[in-house]
Amino acid sequence: MLLFSDFQTFDLQTFDVFPCGLRRAAPRIPMIDPQPRCRLCASRLTRTAGRGIIGLAACLLAARTWAEASSPPPLTRIADVLALPSEQVSRALPVHVRGVVTWQGHGLCFTLQDDTGGIYVSVTESIAAHLWQGDQAVLHSIHEGSEVELEGRSNQGGMAPNLYPVAVRVLGTKPLPQAAPMDRARFFEGVDLGRRIEVRAVVQGFQPTPDGWTLQLGPNPSSILADITRAMCANPAELVDAEIRICGVTMTRYNTRGEAITPRLITNLPQDLVIEKPAPPPETVPQVSLGYLQPYHPDPRGPHRVRVQGTVTFSLPGQVLYLQDGVHSVRVETKAQTPLQAGDQIEAAGFVDMTREIGMLRDATVNRLGGGKPPAAIVINPEEIMAINQQAVETGHMAQPHDFDGHLICFRARLLAVQADPGNPQRRLLLERPGARANGTSNLVLQANLQSGPTSELDTLQPGSEVEVTGLVQLAYGQHKNYRFRRVPAQLDLILRSAQDVVVIQAPSWWTAQRLVGLLGGMILVLAAAIGWSLLLERKVRRKTLLLTKEMRARRDAAVEFQATLRERNLLAANLHDTLLQTMGGLGFQLEACEAEAESPAAHDHPPVHLAFARRMLDHAVDELRNSVWTLRSLPLDGMSLPEALTSIASRMGAGRETRIVVLADAILARVPDFVAGNLLLVAQEALHNALKHAAPHTVTLEVQTLDHPPRISLTVRDDGTGFSPGTQLSSADGHFGLLGMRERIDRLAGTFRIQSAPGHGTILHAEVPLHAYDDELADRPIDSAPPVV
Repeated sequence: MLLFSDFQTFDLQTFDVFPCGLRRAAPRIPMIDPQPRCRLCASRLTRTAGRGIIGLAACLLAARTWAEASSPPPLTRIADVLALPSEQVSRALPVHVRGVVTWQGHGLCFTLQDDTGGIYVSVTESIAAHLWQGDQAVLHSIHEGSEVELEGRSNQGGMAPNLYPVAVRVLGTKPLPQAAPMDRARFFEGVDLGRRIEVRAVVQGFQPTPDGWTLQLGPNPSSILADITRAMCANPAELVDAEIRICGVTMTRYNTRGEAITPRLITNLPQDLVIEKPAPPPETVPQVSLGYLQPYHPDPRGPHRVRVQGTVTFSLPGQVLYLQDGVHSVRVETKAQTPLQAGDQIEAAGFVDMTREIGMLRDATVNRLGGGKPPAAIVINPEEIMAINQQAVETGHMAQPHDFDGHLICFRARLLAVQADPGNPQRRLLLERPGARANGTSNLVLQANLQSGPTSELDTLQPGSEVEVTGLVQLAYGQHKNYRFRRVPAQLDLILRSAQDVVVIQAPSWWTAQRLVGLLGGMILVLAAAIGWSLLLERKVRRKTLLLTKEMRARRDAAVEFQATLRERNLLAANLHDTLLQTMGGLGFQLEACEAEAESPAAHDHPPVHLAFARRMLDHAVDELRNSVWTLRSLPLDGMSLPEALTSIASRMGAGRETRIVVLADAILARVPDFVAGNLLLVAQEALHNALKHAAPHTVTLEVQTLDHPPRISLTVRDDGTGFSPGTQLSSADGHFGLLGMRERIDRLAGTFRIQSAPGHGTILHAEVPLHAYDDELADRPIDSAPPVV
């Protein structure tokens, strides 16, 4: 057993596990410490490490032998790779094939073909970085005709199996494999992908590509596409209508499901393109009638061009033009940029295309013969055209006088809408022919499309307008429900030549259904809003009325109570003055008489000590009673303002005392309702009395001021006396009603009342009462004439 406590590690040389050439790194093993502790340890460790290395090498050799025995043998035929099921192809099985490069594409990709088949070899940057083990210069040296030997891995491509190369060896150059004649079924199903095939066909068109051309080989619609380079053909227009023989490798575009959608041939070699019969001049091709591009003929004419003549009714250079000749017309698609005007006489040579189920010419050449007068628009309704074609289907004859496809017609209709796609300059008009169906009970709706030119005039059209429309008929066919082999026009659309093809005959009435619905909806919304607002206003008025009634009742009660209290106090003062005060005065006179009597000589032996004491008690009682009477009589303002009344109270209560009483008042407090000012005077008097009696203050401040927003009066009585802890003062339960009475007076006036105090820090009493416009009326009105409570 090896011990690793004193070992360090070193790397062994990597070894191959797979026969395809992929390498795997060996695990790291211990290395002897270069400085052993002693010679005995060194020799022992050396022997142990040597045995370990020998054993490890034996294990590695056995693992390599087992891997070679268990790994499947490489596939050596392309056909065997193509025949693999997809689950096996995706396992990256080893491949070792030999063949000829039939096509070298962009970058390093190429196709390889042997005697059994052809396959695509994918060489991307990621594959070259991770799998490729050879010199990448070899990949750049490969070209069509190179014989190579390839080691790699199978891969499930987007549609068919392909190869990932690991190593490529160029063996030399070899002639390209013989191209097999095209089998249309195998070609369009993508079976022959990667193989060279040969096609004989007529060139019916072309499209430019980044590095060449794509030829369209007839007949249409089962066209075959062939990609060639610019070096193979400088002017592809010369190949149009020529009979050619072309060889190339089969490729295809595919979707994400792995389905072939656009098979094509692709070649880079000029010798793969052979012109077997040059294209005839356009003026020599057979001429046919505009109305019979592909009529019945006992002998086939082949996929060559035909020639027509007619008058231009509409033209978009480089795209499409319409020709008309009497009752016949045809659509011609062309790449020619020749500017044409309506009325020009031209000759067009192109290939018959039946993809619209109506014969038209495509990839046509155009030759202008001269000018002329544009054909007049035929006045006919769309439903009449549909009826003519329907009758032709039912009778089994051709439409008479014509099917009107491509004809310039004129009719009236009602405009439903003008539609525009975002970012598209085209406009689409929806038109309606009321009661235009065969039974006369439903409307015929059709489209009119403007493909070019200014659109501002169409954008100003109002839906509902009656318009006169001029345009080219474009029929779309569908299956007839009763006749299996007959096609019937299912939809009629128009092509507008310009915005002037739509003329407004009558503008829509202002009272459209949409406007009427909108007006009714608006009125309903306004009515609902008015009802909701009135209900909300009623709730607000009811709430305000309740609050106002409650406050007026409270203020009226306060005013009634105040006036009643004043009347009772005045009556009590009068009674005290007329009864008790006079009685006490009489008592004083009697006592004086007693004193006079006591001065007689007989009374010298008995001094009047008790009479003197009674005199002092009586004087004190008289003073107290006089003060009480003055207090009761002083509360009415008697023409004074609130500040003046407060000053009077302060002067009276502070007389003979060391406490300093300060009155601070706003100058604007000239007129305050009597019942409000009276209650505030009572509160101020009670607060001043409590401060002088219980707090022993040095200074007492009475401050009254007005506040805005909302209007209110603020009364503050502040002293620097002993203070108290709120909650510990004597209450009504103890027979003290001062604080309770002040709070009740302020509450009756819907005001706020609070007291702040602490032992040793004095006391602050603060009250605020609101002022309202009806306060003066309540104060001035007699009690019996107070307003009733609602």
